Formats: sequence, C-alpha cells, structure tokens
Amino acid sequence: MVALLHLPGVTARRLRDTLARFGSPAGAWEAIAAGTAGDSMGEWTEAASRLDPSELMRGLESSGIGVVLLGEPAYPESLAEIHDPPYGLFFRGSLPGDRACVSIVGSRKATAYGLEAARWLAEGLAAEGVCVVSGAAYGIDSAAHEGALAAGGHTCAVLGCGVDVVYPRRNSALFHRIAAAGCIVSEYAPGTEPRNYQFPARNRIIAGMSAATIVVEASERSGALLTADFALAEDREVLAVPGQIFSSNSAGTHGLLRSGAGVACSAHDVLAELDIEACSPFSASGTAVGASLAAGEKALLEALEGGPCDVEELCSRAGMSAAAAGAAMSSLEIRGLVKRGAGGRFQKCRPR
Repeated sequence: MVALLHLPGVTARRLRDTLARFGSPAGAWEAIAAGTAGDSMGEWTEAASRLDPSELMRGLESSGIGVVLLGEPAYPESLAEIHDPPYGLFFRGSLPGDRACVSIVGSRKATAYGLEAARWLAEGLAAEGVCVVSGAAYGIDSAAHEGALAAGGHTCAVLGCGVDVVYPRRNSALFHRIAAAGCIVSEYAPGTEPRNYQFPARNRIIAGMSAATIVVEASERSGALLTADFALAEDREVLAVPGQIFSSNSAGTHGLLRSGAGVACSAHDVLAELDIEACSPFSASGTAVGASLAAGEKALLEALEGGPCDVEELCSRAGMSAAAAGAAMSSLEIRGLVKRGAGGRFQKCRPR
C-alpha cells in the first residue's frame, strides 16, 4: 500500500478503483509492476520499476517519517468516518491519538484582529487538551499553530504536499516546532511538491480530523469556506468568529453566521458546543482584567475599544499626556493586554 501511495498522480479515488479491480494492495502492485495492469497504467508501471516497497519503508524510517494506513489502530478515528478518507497518512511527530481535535482556519491575508483571535482561541483550546488542527499556511493557520504551541499543547498541520516539503518556505521554523510538539501529516508521499489542486483535497482531512471547524476570517471566495463545507457534509460542528462589518475578510464568516453557524467568541464557546467542561482559565469567556489596572491603563484600554490607533490618537481619545500614555502602554504591552502592530499602532488583546 505504501508503494502504491508513492505512484505519480495517485488519488484516493484512483486508488480505490485500482484496489477494487485487483482485490488487494499486493495484487495491484504485482500487476502494475509486471506491466499487466493495462495501457492506462503505463506511467505507474514505469514508476514501479524504480520502486522497491521494502526500501521505501526503510527510507521512511531513516527519515523519521511514519505512515499509518486506513484500518490500523493509530489512524485518526474521526477521519476514518468521512466518505472519502485517505488510504494512508504520512506523518512527522506524534499523531493526536485520543485527543479531541478542533480545526481553526481562515484567510492567508488576515487582519491583526483575526490573527489575535486565532491565537487566543487556539491557546484556550490547547490548554484544555484539545489538538488544534490547521494547514500551516500564512495568516490564520500559522496563528492557530502558534497559539497552541504557546499553551504547550498539541497541534497538527495538514499539508497539501509531502511532509518533508516546507511550504510556505518562510514557515520553516514553525514546521520544526510543530513536528516536535505535535505532528505534520499528509496523504501525499514524501517529496511531493505543492500543487494547487492538492490543497482543496487536504481541506477534507482538516475537517475530517476535527469534531468542529472554526472559521476566523474568510472572504466570500476563501478556501476556508471549503473546509467548512466539508465539515458540514460530514455533520461536524462549524463555528465562525464575528468580524468587522467593513472588512471583506469577514464577508465569508458573516455568511456562515447567517446560515446558522455557531458563534465562536472564546474557546469556552467551542468547548460548550462539544460538551467539554472547561477547566483552564485560558478558555474563560470573560473579558474583565480585574482591579489591578491603574485608572490611566483602564482609560487606554477603553480608548482601544474603538479599534487600533497610535499613541497620539490614544492620547486624544483618553485625554492623557504623551508621557503618561507611553508609560501606561508599555505596562499594558508587557502584560500582554495590548500589542504593537504596523506603523506603531496599538491593538487591544485578550487578557492573559
């Protein structure tokens, strides 16, 4: 089966048809390798002449790449239940096992608000022992993985290429961290380069591994909505994070909410949908930060309710001097209550 998964252009559907024709992986491989499978499989016969199943397995082991096949105990149970599960998963790291899984997906061109929301939700879910699943792309995906890692939790990156191929390239450091603290998985054989058609296919795995899918930010044509569609087709929970009404990045999420998706304003909302009792303070839905704040700090946080702004605008909103506002903002930033973004503009964060 592993050798079949290494054949060029193999898909779950084509592999299913091949197995139905020849009765077993061994029978299919022998026919393909012997050249008796027919002219339509000539490309596979040529590839099979260069492949040795035993050498493939030894090569995977020496590279630190595991493989689990459909029907084996370690194969993710929720993924096995979808109508088109992959016949095998290649992985680096450790699979989620018995952990509940929740996927967090969204725009690659995320806003500062979307990135912060994805991190916060992932951190709260990971603190409860939930595995956070996403696609390791720029934007919301990366923020979700980062949040789970920050909480010391388990996260799973599902790729549209081989598990030994870093894509996007700039996420190399994140990939290494995910493999060390969670897992990187793919239905594609190691060495498979990313191709456009492979990413929609991997979205079914993201949704299939998860009891719930959260869409943080998505335009009307976002691939994240495809993941939500896969989740709905498999009768899984779909939730969306409300966004800014003037942002095109929120058009897709608001469409989901109008269609009846659950509202995800905190990890607690997601846990409630899954009937998981929250134990960690990270998953709390409250936004109060307590009485430990000075009056000036409270005034600045209230000023940031209107959206990100620089120190000069903050001084105007809060009625404070630049010196006082600067000192107070530094204190808030150290405590993780505000975050400095592009152009020196500050944004309010969730309490930690």
